[in-house]
Amino acid sequence: MHQKTVSPESESISEPEQILKHLLVPDNTRIETNRIIVEGDIIIGNHSSVQYGISGDTVIMGEGVAVSGDVVAYSDARIDMWSKMGSRVKVGKNAYLGEFVTIDGKLTVEGDLDVGKEVKIKGGFEAKGWIVVRNPVPVIIFLFLYIREMMRLGKGEEVEKALEELFDDSDEELESDGEPSDKILIIPTGTKISPDAIEVGGDAVIGNNCYLIGNLKAQSVETGKGLTFKGSVSSEGNITIGENSTVYGNLISKGNVHIGRNSRVFGEIKADSVLLHENARVDGTIKAPSGVSFLREAGEKPVLADVNALGKVIPREIKEVVPQDGLLKALGIIEIDSLIKTNAKAKNGFVPGREGMSARTMALGRTRRTGGVRRLRRRHEAGKHQS
Repeated sequence: MHQKTVSPESESISEPEQILKHLLVPDNTRIETNRIIVEGDIIIGNHSSVQYGISGDTVIMGEGVAVSGDVVAYSDARIDMWSKMGSRVKVGKNAYLGEFVTIDGKLTVEGDLDVGKEVKIKGGFEAKGWIVVRNPVPVIIFLFLYIREMMRLGKGEEVEKALEELFDDSDEELESDGEPSDKILIIPTGTKISPDAIEVGGDAVIGNNCYLIGNLKAQSVETGKGLTFKGSVSSEGNITIGENSTVYGNLISKGNVHIGRNSRVFGEIKADSVLLHENARVDGTIKAPSGVSFLREAGEKPVLADVNALGKVIPREIKEVVPQDGLLKALGIIEIDSLIKTNAKAKNGFVPGREGMSARTMALGRTRRTGGVRRLRRRHEAGKHQS
């Protein structure tokens, strides 16, 4: 029996490549007017462009990265060769700068500084620790070489430990259960982030309670709870919006769109199919050739309403049986306008308490009234002649 073997080199290369393929946004990440604030570490892939300042614990950048705003790293900072920082760089511990790095502002380092050749710091620098002029190993190459060697020696546990030490410098930063923190912002290779757009070549996964600005374009998009997103979302695959989220823009997908509980979309939805929680709301047009489905959680009873003769709304519970999967399918729906407008003063419509009459009935009524008037006139004239 033949067994398929995978070389350690392929395993070591595929894992870092997978990490830098997708946009991963941790919980509580915020994009403000001029900077991105992360409660954790930041990894930026090669040749990416960020037209904001960035703020995080450990900041790691690949080759050819451009950041227009201030860079603040409360722990270490590693900036690979040919990268350009458009403003100040402030590092709370140690800094590692590769060859041909350009910093337009001032560099402030609280710890040691390892700097490569041909580094330009236009605003001057200040380092409180040792300053070593050498070529630091590029971050990506460092990760590849170390993980490859550990995999070759069969020391998978040491690889995990090294990654923990890379993103957690002290035991105080570990989670209560002993596992490393997962609050890492990963910007994949070739990503462009600006106030107008967020363009990602792979998938986008967004955590809970995030506040993001810009039109997002990715292969697929999945968000957590409590998202506030000011911009449209475009995807080749599926789009999933978590519960209690608000999107101020359109959702356009060639796949499926799922809107969670108590979420609201101020814009239109275009997708192959749409799945809406019954408590979600869309203030716009929904276009879904394969239909729109409504998700109802188990144990929830939908409420309908009746209108009595006086126009008063009387709630009542529906008596139909809810499917076990809690999914109601609206068949044959291609386009829905969710903005339902009602007018209290119905001019030519139905009025509660008033029965509608056909044209024939109304004509007969007029004939009876006219005939009665004529008979009264004849009796009145006959009485005058007799007198």
